[in-house]
Amino acid sequence: SSSPRQAGTVRVMTTGIQLSDENIKRLNKLGARMTTRPNDCTHLVAKGIVRTEKFLCAISSSPFVLTEAWVNSSIRAANLLPEKDFLISDPEPERKWKFELSISLERAKREDCGENLLKGMVFYITPKVDIDLKLLKVVVASAGGQVQMSKPTVRILNANENRHVISCAADRSIWRPLVEEGYTIYSTELVLLALLTQEIRWKDDDCIVAKPSS
Repeated sequence: SSSPRQAGTVRVMTTGIQLSDENIKRLNKLGARMTTRPNDCTHLVAKGIVRTEKFLCAISSSPFVLTEAWVNSSIRAANLLPEKDFLISDPEPERKWKFELSISLERAKREDCGENLLKGMVFYITPKVDIDLKLLKVVVASAGGQVQMSKPTVRILNANENRHVISCAADRSIWRPLVEEGYTIYSTELVLLALLTQEIRWKDDDCIVAKPSS
């Protein structure tokens, strides 16, 4: 049996799923509220593990990540049912990205993870990086970091060890001098996987565009 809840303590957010107005009303009657703010959600309802803005940002808050069946079954039971029976199981993305969602959600509770995972870090994004910049900025900010669009130089990087470059092969002319000075250049995977796994994979080749020859 789950512990009795205080009304309003359950805040539900969805990603990739649209709940009907009727179901939202019914959830409200059971004491759950809808939210669109990832840092406010206690329950994230999704089809599976997806790298949407909402999903990535919500992990920092370590919510329950549930299937839509939790909503439908709770409504039928006229009671918010125990989450453990409806946790998302999605092995394929876990294999692909070499992580376990349950471990990520546990890690997010640690002081140096979650909203502090990228604390104090600044990521310089070069012009040809193929990503939705709004998504990247929001995701990085949700974990305490910042995104800069100004051109990274050796002087900028030298000034602070928490400055990093996110780039791609097409921007080689920008980062080649940086690599020659000993800097590693990362791909957007570094940030996306950091949010998903709650660990920063500085050494993972999947996250690296170029590194100094040892």
